[in-house]
Amino acid sequence: MTERFRRRWKTGGLVALLVGAGVFAAWDVCLSAWVLRGVKVPQCPDGAFRQTVAVSFQELGRDLPGTVSVWADAHAPDARGTLMSSRVRRGSAELFLVDAEGKQTPLEPEKKDGWTRSDNDVLAAKVKLPVVTDGDYRLRARVTTPLGTDTVDAALPLYAPAVAHVLTDRPLYEPGNEVRFRAVVLRAKDLAPLDGRPGTWLLMDAAGEVVLEERAPAGPWGVVTGGFPLDRGAAMGTWTLSWRSGATQANTTFQVKPFTLPRFQVEALSPRPYWRAGESPEVHGQVVYASGAPVANAEVELTWQVHGDWPPPPEWSTGGLPTRARADAAGRFQVTLPRVPEDLRGQARLSAHVVARDAAGDRVAGAVSLLLSEDALAVSSVTELEDGLVEGFSNRVYLRATTPDGRVLPGAELTVTRAWDARDEGVRGVTDEDGVAAFQLDPGPPVNVVVPPMPVRHQRLPPPVMLSSLRSLLEPGNEPTLQERRAVESWLPALFPCARFVLPSDGIASVDLGLRSGAGGAVLDVVTGEDALSSCMAQVVRSRGLPAGRERVLALSLRVEDQGMPWFELVTEPAFGASTSLVGALETAAKDARACLPMNAEPSSRLPLALSWRVGAKQEVTTSWSTVPGAKGGLSPSVEACVRERFARVKVDESEPGKPALGVMWLAVHSVSEVLEKEAGRARTFLGYELKVVAKVDGKPVGDTKWVLRPASLPALRLRATPVLARGGDEVRIDLMRGPGFRGQLPEELKLQAGKEELVVKLEKGATSARFRLPADFEGWAESTWAGATARVYVAPRARLSVEVSPEKPVYAPGDLARLQLRTQVDGQDGPAAVGLFGVDETLGQLVPLPGGDALAGVRPAPATSQPAFGVLDGMALAQGRIRGSNAAAATLVRVSTVPMLQDVEARVSASATSLFDAEAEVVEPFYAVLAELHEQVRQWEEKAPEGETLVPAGVAKLWSQALLACEKRGEKVTDAFGNRLRLSRLPRELLELTDPRAVVSRGTRLPEDVENWNEWVAREAP
Repeated sequence: MTERFRRRWKTGGLVALLVGAGVFAAWDVCLSAWVLRGVKVPQCPDGAFRQTVAVSFQELGRDLPGTVSVWADAHAPDARGTLMSSRVRRGSAELFLVDAEGKQTPLEPEKKDGWTRSDNDVLAAKVKLPVVTDGDYRLRARVTTPLGTDTVDAALPLYAPAVAHVLTDRPLYEPGNEVRFRAVVLRAKDLAPLDGRPGTWLLMDAAGEVVLEERAPAGPWGVVTGGFPLDRGAAMGTWTLSWRSGATQANTTFQVKPFTLPRFQVEALSPRPYWRAGESPEVHGQVVYASGAPVANAEVELTWQVHGDWPPPPEWSTGGLPTRARADAAGRFQVTLPRVPEDLRGQARLSAHVVARDAAGDRVAGAVSLLLSEDALAVSSVTELEDGLVEGFSNRVYLRATTPDGRVLPGAELTVTRAWDARDEGVRGVTDEDGVAAFQLDPGPPVNVVVPPMPVRHQRLPPPVMLSSLRSLLEPGNEPTLQERRAVESWLPALFPCARFVLPSDGIASVDLGLRSGAGGAVLDVVTGEDALSSCMAQVVRSRGLPAGRERVLALSLRVEDQGMPWFELVTEPAFGASTSLVGALETAAKDARACLPMNAEPSSRLPLALSWRVGAKQEVTTSWSTVPGAKGGLSPSVEACVRERFARVKVDESEPGKPALGVMWLAVHSVSEVLEKEAGRARTFLGYELKVVAKVDGKPVGDTKWVLRPASLPALRLRATPVLARGGDEVRIDLMRGPGFRGQLPEELKLQAGKEELVVKLEKGATSARFRLPADFEGWAESTWAGATARVYVAPRARLSVEVSPEKPVYAPGDLARLQLRTQVDGQDGPAAVGLFGVDETLGQLVPLPGGDALAGVRPAPATSQPAFGVLDGMALAQGRIRGSNAAAATLVRVSTVPMLQDVEARVSASATSLFDAEAEVVEPFYAVLAELHEQVRQWEEKAPEGETLVPAGVAKLWSQALLACEKRGEKVTDAFGNRLRLSRLPRELLELTDPRAVVSRGTRLPEDVENWNEWVAREAP
């Protein structure tokens, strides 16, 4: 019975296999590959399967779950050699986190059911990375299938968001110097140092070539150090230094060029912080060697510039300011400037470029700046309402009082009154440590504020006629001699009167003349244009002369512009007809008549003098003058006679046909001063508030000034925080202030977002304020927002770091070793800190700007401000604790538009990778071994084969098989990537061509004369 059952099972199993094979045949699937390997391919492979594995992950991060996908693909050729690829549908996967040293850490799926297989046979799982240090890691996937076990690694850089800063020990180097540099890297989440953070130095020279690429991880306190010796042939120019770590990169630049430190330096300063109208500014200076010894009798040159809206006197730009000085035996010098005019308006700054030269001829440069101020007090303001004031409203105003040079006035009593109301007692406020006072102000109704124009300065005009070019056509190269140029330039003053034919509206005119002179120097002929200006100049030139000795032909080009003379404006009123030629002749006569007017002629809109003109049918012109009775103004008798004489010469071209015309001409007089006054503008008037501010310190007057603001509108809603500078654990009050435009209901609750914690306070009905208690450990920015209004509170970090640097001795002799003493304090207590010291010769600052104490300011995030409060207090000053006064801090917060948000998130990484498989690449090594044996087989055949026998393609295929057997006997590999013996028909084309009979036979007589294509024969016969 058992034997019978066994026979039945075999028969049934065979039937089941046959049925299954039929089904798979219908599906066009290889049964053995599916059953044994889990690979679904349309044909059974000709050889063994090769496997590749791949891994892909999305949003992986430390202690953050992400999705990892793993799959395997099988590859094999079919019977015709075509490569087939298909997914392997059975198997398991393992994951490992691999660090830079190759250490593996297993990663387990988060869910209990582990890996899940999708419809496309991809294994997926949720994985959470462990909390490891920053670095370049790899995610390793190990996949086990019926085809075997394979691994693949995908790059997994894990770097926390960070900020970095790079600086060099100095900004200027010579070839051959050593560049020393440092970087500091801080975690963006809390600005804590990132010790051990991997990174790379990258240095590029001035030509953009990378000269240094070096791995440099951060050490203690997040500090990275490095150095690079410059070659003596280093490229000159700007070099770029970078430190890169993950997505974080910091850059800096420095200059490389030869230089010599100055042996001495020049210092110049103003003995007073500012100068007022009626005072004579002074400059005191000293020229000393680097050792401190004076440079006696040094020559000092000063080049001045004036900055500001106030126009300085014209003589200040034409030599009126001192330009030279000489140092005394002590190296000191002093210069006194002219008195400041009484019409000084606002503030202006005089700056001078100072150059000192010693007896050896060496030169060093310096600078000095002098401030000119109309008032002894300067104020600037910030209001909550667009920096304006609202009429009939209690405006919160922050007013900053300083001296004109910017020195704050702490503890000063400020009194603000309406400048136009002598009875106004005003409001008073006291400034804080930063010179800012806060008070409530009702400015009253707006008034017409008059801003007078700046004073008018009459600039000295350039010469009206200048020589643009001169060519001597009888000289080699047309270059005139020095005598000829001097002679022509001596004519220019005589040509000045001709400039009357150029009006200010004409701009600059150019006149070209050609002249010929005889051997005696007299001008024999002049040729130029027919206009009045050219004719005037030709008439003058004809009366001039050149040095005697030979004939000359000269070509002149003259530049002509108005010389500031008064001029006539013509108004013609035709009674009948119109004569264009006559109007042109009248305009030329008006230009010629400018010579009659005195330089101080009074402008007149219309003179009481009219010219009646008539043009006949033959273009004859008749004129007559008439005086308008009762008209104001007029010309003196002598000037009027001169004007009439110039117009008596009016003629028109009689050869041109025309019609009779009759009309009247009126004259108006204009002057340069009239134009300058129009250009200077009139007083500006606008509706606003003109207030007067008086300051007293310790009861003594300091100064006063005017304060002008424009009207503003009251918003529908405002939020105000008190205090704006708080500490952890403090109580903060948020006031909700409605305006006339507010509509709707008050909120039922107010929220204060303090970092990650949201504080909520329920409001009673009608309540407009809420009190919040800040968390005891809170630092940074807290915000309360409702209905578009925002109030902010800033809590400075508790850890206040300070450093003190002092020399061990106050004075050192040359050659002594100087020691510096450093002391770091955290919150007023001695504590450890990272300190970097960079020392350079201070004379280097004369060649290139040196970095200041705020060089590292960029690593600390600062709030964005629409514009600095009072023009000087910005978000960086607030973040760095440089604002001490509560009023100044509140004013700065008014200008804050956005607050910095620290990146309190872990960076997530997404990537993918696939193991490499190249079937053709794995054929190359065994092929060349068999090819070498093929050449040996061919050599033996050539020696043994009968004379006249040739090697045909079939013979080569036979010898190839013999070469395969010979290599197999020696234990050499003769299979392809899929375990099949190397067949000629499966070789890549470039390898098959190396087996061509013509490539392996050494003697051409052993080849048939009838050549059969080798590639085609192999493709047909498939050996």
